[in-house]
Formats: sequence, structure tokens, C-alpha cells
Amino acid sequence: MSEMVSAKSPLEWTVAGALDEVASLDKCMPDRSIAFLLGSGASVSSSISSGKIMAENWLNELHIRECHDGSDRDTWIASDALGIGGLAWDCAAEFYPLIFERRFRGDPEAGFAALEAAMDGKEPSLGYSLLAEIMQQTRHKVVVTTNFDNLVADALAIHAHKPPLIVGHESLTGYVRAALRRPLVAKIHRDLFLHPKNDTAGVGTLEKGWTDALTRLFKHYMPLVIGYGGNDGSLMGFLSSLNPGDIAGRIIWCYQTDSRPSAAVQKLLAKHYGVMVAIPGFDEFMLRLAAKLIPNFDMAKISRRIEERGKQRAESYREQAENLQKTSTATNIPNVDQQATREVLADAFKDTNNWWSWVMRARAEADLKRRKDIYLEGFKVLPSSIELMNNYAIFLANDYKDFDGAEQTYKRALEANPKDVRILGNYARLLADEREDLDGAEGMFKQALEADPKYDHVLTTYAHFLANKRNDMAAADEMYQRALDANPRNAFALGFYANFLADKREDWDSAEVMYKRALEADPKDAYVLNSYANFLADKRTKWDAAELTYKHALKVYPKDRLILDSYANFLENKGKDGMQQS
Repeated sequence: MSEMVSAKSPLEWTVAGALDEVASLDKCMPDRSIAFLLGSGASVSSSISSGKIMAENWLNELHIRECHDGSDRDTWIASDALGIGGLAWDCAAEFYPLIFERRFRGDPEAGFAALEAAMDGKEPSLGYSLLAEIMQQTRHKVVVTTNFDNLVADALAIHAHKPPLIVGHESLTGYVRAALRRPLVAKIHRDLFLHPKNDTAGVGTLEKGWTDALTRLFKHYMPLVIGYGGNDGSLMGFLSSLNPGDIAGRIIWCYQTDSRPSAAVQKLLAKHYGVMVAIPGFDEFMLRLAAKLIPNFDMAKISRRIEERGKQRAESYREQAENLQKTSTATNIPNVDQQATREVLADAFKDTNNWWSWVMRARAEADLKRRKDIYLEGFKVLPSSIELMNNYAIFLANDYKDFDGAEQTYKRALEANPKDVRILGNYARLLADEREDLDGAEGMFKQALEADPKYDHVLTTYAHFLANKRNDMAAADEMYQRALDANPRNAFALGFYANFLADKREDWDSAEVMYKRALEADPKDAYVLNSYANFLADKRTKWDAAELTYKHALKVYPKDRLILDSYANFLENKGKDGMQQS
């Protein structure tokens, strides 16, 4: 009897009931997964207008342009001035494709441009971030959407997750499979930049490629609908054409509390024994869903990973620019390309309120006194910048040989932030290398690793300290391993560990593997190139390979004193000249 009732009208569940159903499916039915079916309503919290709002905006524009009798908007629309039978302001969303077609009649490119402008620069909301986490950490990896935006892919990228397969055109539907190795985003109305389907013809019918692909998908994936009004003929027509049982499980249709599903949607749900669920919003619902599906769900952990990823990206960006500057100034007589790079970099740091601008300006200056003056100019603008203090202290110690000044600068920075891992690590190196204060240095290293146990640069320098100052090889080896666990592609850590394996462990085979890994991570790292060349000469006695490596290093860094001295020593003692003398 209940089956007969459900066939006439869809059931309405609570949010808690829908979440329990999905959680039960996730736990008890590993052969079935969720497919998120998203419409424009899901993107509203990302500041992208819904289809309803866009349709209303276009109606307002049409009224302004074409109403000549002074009648108000609603009266004008009701007069059928647009030739869209049945159109009324209150149901504009249902006529979205017809309104789009009418608004941009004669100039469809302007319509595409309007869509691009509406979505340009928009960031994924919390709901999309949590959707990305679910797609990454569970088997529920499918999004089917009528939207043109890239919010799902952007959210996955922001969280450093596996990039999705984006099927943004019907010609690519052959790549849609039920068994997935990575997330899938199926854009049934095409991608924003591939002539999205927005008119009545495009939205009215679903391409055969999509009907075949979605038929395959829905045999294994249960649709969870969020933000989709069912106002197109394509997806709605496809879903309506399916027989009961063609869809795995039931359709769960989530809707905003003030936007109840249309009669057509309710008829569809009744046919497939689906349910309706009134939700307060996309973000709120995804938060509760993530808590149900993600093991040990922790918002703070997710936030910290985003922050760390952003920090790593920013550091990588700066490091690459600094390497460009270094290589472009490595010779007194630059070639055309090097000179062009120098000129661009010399003029590319204009923001005086950015600490990095002052650092790059200083590094571009060959004269050490002038370089120091640039740093001091920077402190007049940014007197409390810890980043500027850190780089100034490194300059004072390494280039200016003002160790007292460097130490005072480090102390000043630590007064401002006693837990800054970079300052603590760099100050520890100064104490170890220039002050011979080994206990003080070790204390600083330990404070740094208390502040950030996974900071690979400090782990590497502490390992070097343990090996060369404390003669504690086991502890050093452990620190190197921790550094490489934190960042397996850190050329600095790989190069130092390779030297440790060669010089302290005498494990030459492992050392050579590490040198090669370091050069794969950064083929232009001066320290690694020089160390590897020395290793090939001193440990392997591979004269030709060593000389090629020295020459390659000098081609990149013609003025590097360490490489020049190493190569001169090689030629004198072990190279061709030395061999001829012997």
C-alpha cells in the first residue's frame, strides 16, 4: 500500500533523515556511490547568481530596452510583449533558456560574455571546499552539473587534491566510466569556454553521448540533487525517460526552503520513489554531510592544510623568481636573454609596502654597501617586517660578514615573534657556524622544531649540525629522513643528505641516488651541482663526468666562487692537467 502512495506523491524527509540514508549507504553498500547533481543554486554562496536571478536581470534589461508605453515591468511581461507564452515574473526561472535566447537574440557571443563576467574571479565557497574533501577522501567522486563554472575543479586544486577529469563537451563523453581513478565533473551543458548550451535548443535536449554516459553512471551512482531546479528539458527529460530501477537507489532532491520543487520535479520523484529534502543552504548541508562521510572530520586540519599549501605555493613562487635573478646576474657579460631578464626583474618590484620587493631590490645590487642601504631604506617603510629582518640578517652574516649585526637583527625579530621557525633556524646556524656556541645553537634548533616539526629547511640544517658539530650520525640520519618525509623534492635537503651519505656513511651508491634526485628536483642548484661534481671526482674517480658537471655548473653560475675553486682544484689535482703531469 505504501508503494502505491509513494508512486503518487514523493515523500519528504528531514535533513537528518537524508544524511542518515547517505551515511548508511556509505557504510553498508560499497558497490554503490553518490553522484552529486548540482545546479546553479549550489553556486549562489560562491557569489555566482542563480539561473533565477540571471533570468530576472535579463527581464529587467529587456523591459528597459523595449517597453515604449511606460507600463510597469510585470504588466509589460504579462502582455506577452516578449512572445514567451505563459511567462510571468514569479516563474522566470522556468523560462531561463527562452529569456536568454530573447535577451541575446542576434548576438549570442554577448550572452557568452555575460556568463563569463558573472563567473569571473569567483572563489569556491565552504560548501565546494567540503565537496572537494568528500570527493578526495571517499568513493563518492562524481559531480554531474548543468553549471558552466569551474568551482568544483578550483576547490580540488585549492586543497591540493587529485585534479578531476572534466568532461565539458559531449564529444568527450566516451571517457565517462563507472569505475573511476580520479574525481569526475560531467558538465552536461558544456564548459563555460566551449560555447555553453544556454538557449532552448541546447538546453531542451540531451546529446546522445550524455544519455549513454549518464545511463551507465546512474546504474552505480545514486543522485543527490542540490541547487538544481529541473527547469531544462535535457537533464529533466533524460531522468524522466528512465524507468523505475534504472537509477541506483533513490533520488534525494535537496531544495532551498523557500523554493519548493515544481510539479514536474515532484512527478519525477514519485516515479523513481525519490524524496524531497528542504535544506537551509548548500554550505550548511555540505558541512553536515562531510561530518557524516569523512573519517575523523576536522575543519581545523583542513584549514591548516590549505594555509600550508598556500604558503608553500607562495614560497615556491618567490624561490623561482629569486633563482631567475641569481642566474641572470651570474656573469659579468650577460647574453641577450640574461640581460633582458635582468632588466625585467630590476623593474618588477615596485610595491614598497611588500617586504619581498625590498629584498629583491637589494639582491639585484652588486655593491654590498648599496645593498645594505636598500635594506635600511626598506626598514623605514616596514620597520616591523620579520621577513625583511630575516633576509637582512642573512645578508649581514653571509655577505657583509657583520655577525654582531646579524645576531642583533635575529634577536630583534624573535622579540616580535619568538616562535618564528625561520628566524630560530637561521639564528641557530649563526650560533653554530660563527659563534661556536653549540649548546645555544642546539637550543635554537629545538625551539624551531617545537614551533614547526615539519619545516624541512630547519630539519636539514639541524641534521647537518648534528653530523658535523655533534658527531651524532644516528640522530643526523633521523633528521634528514624527517626532512625528506616532509618534502621529498627539496633539493637543499637531498643535496645535504647526499653529502652526508658520501662523507659520513661512505654509502656511495645511496649518495649518488640522492644527488640525482636533488638535480631532478632542481637541475640548477649550485650547491648540489658542485657537490655532485666533487663526489664524482673524489669518490667515484669519474673524471669526464665530474668535469662535465663542473662545466655545466659554471655555465649556469660563471661567477660562483665555490664552483670556481672546486673546478680549479679538480684541474690541478685530478683533472687532465694533473693526469698529464703524473
